[in-house]
Amino acid sequence: MRRDRLVHVWRISVRSAQIAAANLAAVGTFARAWWALRRHDAEARPRAAGQALVRLCTALGATFIKIGQIASTRADLLPRPLVAELAALQDRVPPFPFAIVRRTIETELGAPLDEMFARFETEPVAAASVAQVHRAVLRDGGALVAVKVRRPDIVDKVRLDRSILLVAARALERLVPSLRLVSLEMAVRAFCDAVEEQIHFTLEAANNARFSANFAADPDIAFPHLYPHACSDAVLTMEFVEGVREAELEAHGVDVHRVVTAGMRCVCRMIFLHGFVHADLHAGNLRFFPPGRVVLLDLGLVGRLNDEDRLSTAQTLYAFATGDGRTVARMFYERAPYRATPDYAAYEREVIALVDSLYRRGLGSMQVTVEIGRIFDVLRRHRIHARSHMTMVNLALMAAEGLGKRLDPDLSLTDEALPYLAEAIAGE
Repeated sequence: MRRDRLVHVWRISVRSAQIAAANLAAVGTFARAWWALRRHDAEARPRAAGQALVRLCTALGATFIKIGQIASTRADLLPRPLVAELAALQDRVPPFPFAIVRRTIETELGAPLDEMFARFETEPVAAASVAQVHRAVLRDGGALVAVKVRRPDIVDKVRLDRSILLVAARALERLVPSLRLVSLEMAVRAFCDAVEEQIHFTLEAANNARFSANFAADPDIAFPHLYPHACSDAVLTMEFVEGVREAELEAHGVDVHRVVTAGMRCVCRMIFLHGFVHADLHAGNLRFFPPGRVVLLDLGLVGRLNDEDRLSTAQTLYAFATGDGRTVARMFYERAPYRATPDYAAYEREVIALVDSLYRRGLGSMQVTVEIGRIFDVLRRHRIHARSHMTMVNLALMAAEGLGKRLDPDLSLTDEALPYLAEAIAGE
């Protein structure tokens, strides 16, 4: 036991050194990129920052790549040149060798690769933070499939990153006591739990089945068909979904308004009606088909809300969207896992004033995820925690609103969400 503990501490030390070295290398990348771009590019600084962050995240692996992917969905909040660089993290992470792919498949599925597949392309069609994907043809039935293979050593790396990030979160909370009020450690723990789930493909297969059942009646929302006999914890074989990417929609006859409406409907139903949320909705995980069908890929990162959390989230956001600041204040306060509010009346007045100003300004111009962030600032100042389930809800809303705003700048998430909020509350 003592030896295992020493080995674990040693591995954490090595991983911490890797993180420190990667940070130093990223600083160097930023300096070189900025110097090279500054005379020719007015947007040199954010571009250089994006290149440095891509290098940092890529060097550090799945957990950090996931953070970069989330940031890459927010062109409406972050500088566009920075987001454009971060988009490389969505599906253009350096691949690992085919020899490892073959070995993983044959070990996991218990048969030679050539016995299972009539054709298997050695070059991946996509390489991301957790796995890479190869195009293949099944020998049994001849279906064109995508074979997703987990990266080597990723299980150990994710667990080490978890230990390091949690230690860092606790240390930051001690150094900056106000961070306890945003539940930094709880948020980091929830994020790491989700990333760790994502590396186990048996869980992704179960998620696929649940999402497919939840949206079976919706003709505009779909998920890839799986081939269970060619799946394991490290290998996932599914139908190959070609589709159209976000940048190609109009050129391929896809109705942009219809896919935006379908996407908003999908996310709202996940959060407010199902309590089971795809929390990794960056552009690399979406494919579109005319006239307005959306296929969701990479179903490993999900958020789960119990009935109580789902209902309270719907009630809070409904009150927010209808200008009822008093209810917003009460819901956050009553559901807080920790509160030490010295003056509830002052807190309530501040929330009411914020919500009222947004409502009078008009819902159409409001970015919900930005305004939720302002509410959280109020909570922090008045020493009130938000519940940890809001982490995944916010990720899903951020990605959905980011996609919607890119495709339809006039999108109002509140207008799209109100019918589903009302349905969730009515079904209480």
